[in-house]
Amino acid sequence: MDIRTFASLPALRRARPRVMIALALFGIPSIARADVSLQIVATDPASPAVLVHWDHLSLRISYTSDRPIRVRAQAFYSGKQVTEMTSGSPLYEAGSGDAFFWLAYTRAQPVDTITVTAEDGQTYKTLTQTSISVDLTWTGEQSAAHRAPAEWVAPMQAEQDRRVRAAMAAYENRPVEWWSTLLGFAAVFSVPVYFILQPVLLWKMRGSWRIATALPLLPMAAAVSHAMYAYGRGSNLFPIVLIFTAPFAVLYLLAVMVVRRAKFSQSA
Repeated sequence: MDIRTFASLPALRRARPRVMIALALFGIPSIARADVSLQIVATDPASPAVLVHWDHLSLRISYTSDRPIRVRAQAFYSGKQVTEMTSGSPLYEAGSGDAFFWLAYTRAQPVDTITVTAEDGQTYKTLTQTSISVDLTWTGEQSAAHRAPAEWVAPMQAEQDRRVRAAMAAYENRPVEWWSTLLGFAAVFSVPVYFILQPVLLWKMRGSWRIATALPLLPMAAAVSHAMYAYGRGSNLFPIVLIFTAPFAVLYLLAVMVVRRAKFSQSA
């Protein structure tokens, strides 16, 4: 019995609109479901293998997708994720093709499973995954002799590098809104503004107003401590927490000044 015959039954004629809506709703999941598949075509080196310090395990992955995706891989041993360093993934267009990915270690590490996942290019939600069993051991030892990679590795690595450069160029050349530039400058300059405004207000305020003015000292002290620690560790992003914290501290202090002035204006 097809759907038209079913819907024309006497008992359902009066409820036909509701039946049609229900059937349509049940049909939505099959329409919205992602059509994505992965297959690990080759590994270099083939398993089993012993690898040295920074030796790459390269993966050739065949994919079919109805949307742009990113293809990533993780390494496991005895059910525990043990991934150390990877190549990352550029964006692959909808359709069919081959993706490239590598994993490496600088320490001794056995690996018994490789799991490859496809992520939605916009939401980063995992769409599908596949796994293979392997017998790989990184020794962590450095070696002057380098293993020659398989013939397919170099061209696929070059294609991945091309995609990464294209993505970086597109990001650098993207149109920047004036307000985002203004906010960036305001966030950076709020740091010296805070270190001027905080001691001045502590010196001028009295009583409960001084206590209110002192409240930003705790979070800002934590932000400064983090910046000093990160700088000591050689991070080039050492002031990032301070830059994100200072604007809120400055806005708070300005709000205290406005409220205090309003209170004194009302009492005058």
